[in-house]
Amino acid sequence: MRRINSEFKTANMSEEGQKLSNRDYFGYVEMDDFACYVLADSLDEEPSINSAKLVVESIIRDFTEAPSMRKGRIRQMVHWAHVELLKQKKGMHLKASVVVAVTDYRKIRYAYAGNSRYYLIRNARITERTEDQSLTNNLTKAGQIPLDQAAAHEERNNLYSFLGERGTPKIQISKKKKLEKGDICLLLTRGVWEQCSDETLLEIINDAKEPEEILQRTEDHILKQQETEEIDNYTMTVTFAQKVYLSPRKAWTLKQVLMILIPSVLVVGGLGLALFLRYRNLRTREENLAACMENGEAYLRYDNYQRAAEEYGEAKKLADSLKKDEESEEADQYRKLAEQILLADEALLTGEYEKAQGLYLTARELSEAAGNTGKAYIEGQLDRTKNYIEVYDLIALGERKEEYGNLEGAVAAYKEAREKAAALYYNEGKAEALEKQAAAEEELEKAEQEEKDRKKEQEDAIAEEVARQKQEEAAEMELENQQKANDQQNAIELENQGNMLLAQGQYENAITFYQTAQTIYRQLELADMADRLEPKIEAARAGMAAVAAGAVVPGT
Repeated sequence: MRRINSEFKTANMSEEGQKLSNRDYFGYVEMDDFACYVLADSLDEEPSINSAKLVVESIIRDFTEAPSMRKGRIRQMVHWAHVELLKQKKGMHLKASVVVAVTDYRKIRYAYAGNSRYYLIRNARITERTEDQSLTNNLTKAGQIPLDQAAAHEERNNLYSFLGERGTPKIQISKKKKLEKGDICLLLTRGVWEQCSDETLLEIINDAKEPEEILQRTEDHILKQQETEEIDNYTMTVTFAQKVYLSPRKAWTLKQVLMILIPSVLVVGGLGLALFLRYRNLRTREENLAACMENGEAYLRYDNYQRAAEEYGEAKKLADSLKKDEESEEADQYRKLAEQILLADEALLTGEYEKAQGLYLTARELSEAAGNTGKAYIEGQLDRTKNYIEVYDLIALGERKEEYGNLEGAVAAYKEAREKAAALYYNEGKAEALEKQAAAEEELEKAEQEEKDRKKEQEDAIAEEVARQKQEEAAEMELENQQKANDQQNAIELENQGNMLLAQGQYENAITFYQTAQTIYRQLELADMADRLEPKIEAARAGMAAVAAGAVVPGT
């Protein structure tokens, strides 16, 4: 029941500025032992859904169900709000910036994604402030733009992380900060900090007695800027820690313990000293537990999972010995996550990519249960593993093509694997793909040369056959021509023989010789020579007719 033994005063303002509607939203809940304050700024222009309201209501609802200041629990609440935006978008791209502050009325912890801010003011100084996840903030940290120009810089709203982004938002979570009486906590959207520098905020807060006084001064300052500046939605929450919860059990000092122990020692001997030593040992273990948890968290933040596993393992032992179930559960959760990542990294390092992929998938599940701790690293390693598997799948494809004699296809697959590995700076895969490619290209070159040689042999054989056929054709042609010449000479001799028989009056025999010669001429396509025999044949026939008529005696 820490709430009734503390005093926190909270006031809020939220206005649309010069915009048509107010797309900022704030909500908070103060319970017996914990309080949660949430402020969000819609980064989209969807008229039907207020992304900021959806985010705030999601976080408040989850917090109310299981209030806690554990880092993993806070990360989980913010991540669920991110998931809620993704689930509700229905074709729209809902986006929001958010800042969350959780307190147990004695310590406070904040978380954020985007450029909504948290401030802790103590003794008129800013002791805590979030860093915008924007390009402008990166440029400011790099010294490329002056700090006093950051609020008006054109890239101030160019965010690299926010809820609703395509991917996993980089949720930043602070360490627990002990509260002191008089502390002032601020939550504000960019509509406030764009118009109010840190120095201006400190001037506004100076000597303010109530949260409402700070809100009024801030609004007056913002409205003065509207003559020269376009005023966006502006929302601001102010919480005064007027009384911080103090544990009824105060830690004993050594002096106090000794003052009690001295008379006790005189009465009961070493019993009092034993109790003191036990107490001191208890305090030491509690301090060591806190240190191990903080160290583990730091190592996780920098992806040093070996040291994180060691620190959380030691933290669990200490928590178990102190019977702190919540701390033991949290330490064990993060230890298992770190150890799972280490197993996956080892499998990846030794080239067991399928195994590594399965281990990283399990690690991702553990990460989601731990508020997405280490998820960015796991997703990166999963992508890396997937890419390595794709490289070796291409190499395997090349090997199969090589087995089936498709050397060109094999070379193409090996080349693709080599180029992909090179793009990934994956030297082992690149070297293996290059070796396979070179061997396949050598085999391909050899096969191509053999094919060229075979084709040349075929061409030479064909050329030789053509030449032989030409020779045979020439010989046949020569023989045919000789035969024709012989036939023509034979026909001429037959014609001459017919002439002689015609002159001798042997007309019938002459006709026979003429007709035989004529047939040969026609076979030789010597039409002129065949046609010239017609008058001779007619003359022989006339002679035969004269003989038959008795006008001529044969042989006269």
